[in-house]
Amino acid sequence: MKSIQSNQKVFNRFQRRSTTIIEVVVAIVILSVALPSLMTAFADASAQSIGPYCRSIGSYLAIERMEEIIARRYRGTDGYDAITTGNFGSESSISGFTGYSRDVAINFVDGDLNSVGSDEGFKRVTVSVSWDGGAGDIDVEHIFADF
Repeated sequence: MKSIQSNQKVFNRFQRRSTTIIEVVVAIVILSVALPSLMTAFADASAQSIGPYCRSIGSYLAIERMEEIIARRYRGTDGYDAITTGNFGSESSISGFTGYSRDVAINFVDGDLNSVGSDEGFKRVTVSVSWDGGAGDIDVEHIFADF
């Protein structure tokens, strides 16, 4: 009799408990409510993590073009008169950087940096880089003086 009771205790201790259908249904309902909001959060985080990367590349491309313009300005043979949109035109496709475009705008300004119609010895050069069809953009400006 004693051995039957001890065997019963051992059997109860190692008895496996199974999952009920109600527990499975509750788990499915909880996941179906929580999963869409989690997926949306992951998608938003992924989209926001690419933004700084794109801005970094855009900044690099804008500064690169501005450095070319500055170098052309201070090169002995070109000077102030070489800063024209003809020498630094728009690029709708930049080699090695698909999806990025670059534009250079040159405007005459006066000593107070107000836009004027003719050359008074100052030019405002703006290099604009955009990506994702204009969804993101960055501008770099520099003032050149004719001295």
